[in-house]
Amino acid sequence: MAYGGRNTLTRRTVVQTIGAGGVLALAGCMGDENGETGDDDGSGEDPTVFIDALDSDPGTLDIHTAVRVPEMMCLSPVHERLFTIDHDFEPVPQLATEYESNDDNTEYTIAFEEGVEFHDGTDLTADVAKWNLERAHENSPNAWQFGSLDSIEETGDHELTFHFDEPHPLFTFYLSNVHMGFASREAVEDAGDEYGQETIVGSGPLELEEWARDEEIVYVRNDDYDRGPDFIRNQGPVNFEEYHVRIVPEPTTLLNEVTVGAADASLWVSPSDTGDVEDHDNTDITRVDDAHPHYLVLNVETPPTDELEVREAIAYGVDRDAIITAAVNDEAYPIYSISPHVAVGAMDEETARDVGHEYDPDAARELLDDAGWENDGEGETRERDGEPLELSFFAFEMDPYSSVGEVVQDMLGQIGFDVNLEILESGLLYDRVEGLEHNLLTMALGSGHLAINTLESGFHSDNHNADEGGNNFSMWRNEEFDDRIDSAFIEPDDDEQEEDLLRAQEIILEEVPAVPLLGYRKFYSHKNEISAEGFLEHPWWGDVHRYHTHVLDVDRS
Repeated sequence: MAYGGRNTLTRRTVVQTIGAGGVLALAGCMGDENGETGDDDGSGEDPTVFIDALDSDPGTLDIHTAVRVPEMMCLSPVHERLFTIDHDFEPVPQLATEYESNDDNTEYTIAFEEGVEFHDGTDLTADVAKWNLERAHENSPNAWQFGSLDSIEETGDHELTFHFDEPHPLFTFYLSNVHMGFASREAVEDAGDEYGQETIVGSGPLELEEWARDEEIVYVRNDDYDRGPDFIRNQGPVNFEEYHVRIVPEPTTLLNEVTVGAADASLWVSPSDTGDVEDHDNTDITRVDDAHPHYLVLNVETPPTDELEVREAIAYGVDRDAIITAAVNDEAYPIYSISPHVAVGAMDEETARDVGHEYDPDAARELLDDAGWENDGEGETRERDGEPLELSFFAFEMDPYSSVGEVVQDMLGQIGFDVNLEILESGLLYDRVEGLEHNLLTMALGSGHLAINTLESGFHSDNHNADEGGNNFSMWRNEEFDDRIDSAFIEPDDDEQEEDLLRAQEIILEEVPAVPLLGYRKFYSHKNEISAEGFLEHPWWGDVHRYHTHVLDVDRS
């Protein structure tokens, strides 16, 4: 498949995605001294209700302005889009019935189903669909996914034609994401600026009933729904009369809700608590490796990380397996290229190991010795010309960022770095990064299922200026890298795109503006009587853009 896409996520969007928490609100009971609640069997009270647990309240439920992970999860079952993603990570029609593009992917014509009604009884027609996508193009933080869109034309009562200035080979993939979904135009216009706060109206399997801020979101079943994707067990309606999402920001409370409380399932149990879920008599857990990279950013403009030898020494000095054990309770997997090998368009693990840097503290020490950074004994701070080898290291004030920082600090100290680790609130961290006060920074990026998204958003020189919202915190510029990413974005030939992306990943490994560490693992924790086999068979179930498939498929056995 083709891999295009230009990702211009801002640095403020990054922190919204990685961990903006909600106001503390207890959902269910903490339990007594034995960790038990009033539910003797540890199950929900009403068999017609499914209760999910989420660790953060959404900020908005307006599909065209939302960006955070909790918002995407809560919106996915309410709104339908033209395409969805199948087990092979290929876009397949959801509402679309026929589609075609011209040879260079600068024009797409897409016909969609007739007779689709929103929950308020209004119809999805070409003018409503066009209005929705133009609203997303204008307002969504993910509007970059429209590429070089020039215009949308109504070419039938239920058909749209999209015109682009440049090729956009991945457009149908991006049309599968939540923010490309359709809302009732009448409902949006009636609610005005309040849309997404108390009112949301889609055409999907769930309808919003109530949103009690910081407590619970209640949905009711759309009894007429029958358009679920054919690669899951149930195409609709959902198996429960009501679907509740409880907001449980405190990790221990969330664990108790899943194991002995009212929650039926959750994707948000802390990595440190997964063993408790697995060992409990009431619950089980399913895991999947997610294409979500966590890495060290190295500022190439601030000494001493402006020296390639120093950056390479840092890369050799980090033990990924030890970081995964100490920082995330072994609930991650090591990565050797910035884009995890499970992502589409990523370098394979064997090649990444060969081109990049595996843990070798002796090689790190030799590089520093050759660069003139010397010490008298192992673990002592190195010096050159009387200057100590010091690093300013920032980490977000949240796990696993802070935990990763603490482990890496110790590892680099063992090869002669004096590492000043500061664990900072996100706003202060970004203010300090704008001043280029950092040498090292712990970072993770979403949108990792396509390698080009991670590569462009984190390292393209268009994102160079942090004070302009860029994510290139390494302050690294490389003309060949930029050219390769630009070419991959518009190149319709799969083989040539792959060549561009692989070379771009090689350049990062050679110049070390960042050190890949780990890929996150997603967990589905659930009561024993809960079955979601069709959902969990989908290899990308951890992607919240696909959460509508869970809502349709989940049931009690």
